[in-house]
Amino acid sequence: MKLRSIQVLRGVAAMAVVAHHAFAGGTKLGAAGVDLFFVISGFIMATCAGGRSPGQFLADRAWRIYPLWLIAVLPWLLMEPVSLLGLVRSLTLWPVYGRQYVEPALGVGWTLSFELLFYAGFAVAIASRASIPLLIFGLCLILGLTTNNLLFWFIGSPLAFEFLLGVAIAQMPSRASFGAVAAALGLILLAVAPDTYYDQSFGGGAILRVICWGVPASLLVYGLRSLEPRLSGRAFDLPVLIGNASYSIYLFHQLIFKQFHGIGGLVLSAAAGIAIYFLVERPIIRARPKWTRGWKSGRSGQGLAPHVADTPLLAGIAPRPADAVVEHRERLARN
Repeated sequence: MKLRSIQVLRGVAAMAVVAHHAFAGGTKLGAAGVDLFFVISGFIMATCAGGRSPGQFLADRAWRIYPLWLIAVLPWLLMEPVSLLGLVRSLTLWPVYGRQYVEPALGVGWTLSFELLFYAGFAVAIASRASIPLLIFGLCLILGLTTNNLLFWFIGSPLAFEFLLGVAIAQMPSRASFGAVAAALGLILLAVAPDTYYDQSFGGGAILRVICWGVPASLLVYGLRSLEPRLSGRAFDLPVLIGNASYSIYLFHQLIFKQFHGIGGLVLSAAAGIAIYFLVERPIIRARPKWTRGWKSGRSGQGLAPHVADTPLLAGIAPRPADAVVEHRERLARN
């Protein structure tokens, strides 16, 4: 079973990005939905990655990302002139080619490149120790801030801190009393934050983006997750549905905006994304190979990847008791 609080936040993140594009960038703060997505991704991976080998984990994540992405990017490859590097970048989601940072044919694909980079680091942590990808990231962060090397800029992007914030939140104890305060504080900080960081992914600008948008997003994730029991009512069914369909909404909304904008485009993007979720995305998820899931039966903690379950460097906070870890991860296993 998925956590309704996380699904609601996924829906909020997706619709914030859609709003940013629906009004031709007039709602620049809507781009902070990407930062919320990154924190959520870190939370989900730290919660449900147990019980898989590095290969199973990466195969599962690739199955989750690539099939729907390739379907979404295909119309753009056919509609727009694309260079050979642009084609390769759009199909692989790898952005750096020598001294060129290449944009994908479908613009939102840049965020998936960071998702895949985080997944690669997480797989290294499962295979070895969490300190190894953290050290690599730290080195690339320093080199990215002090050189003009695009590879270091990408691997060492400060946006990785937002994933790590999500990882830490996954191991923090839930407190409903703190949750309401954290969520309210996150909303206030986002409301007063500058909206100038919507195009900052590298260097000092990205550090400011993490501070101004990533930290409030983390407060929202911790706050809503702590208020999970209060989101069980039917009033939250639609936000949860939008959250379930958030990946489809995110990938296909710009195609809707080829014809529609404003409020109409916003509503049609949500409706089209929900339809694509039921007709395309969910069947793809259900068809993923069983061997990629790597789950073992029982709630004793057997089968959990040790470096995920037992490494404070990755968890951010000391790990929970085994039963609680297993139960909490199983609730997000189908994400």
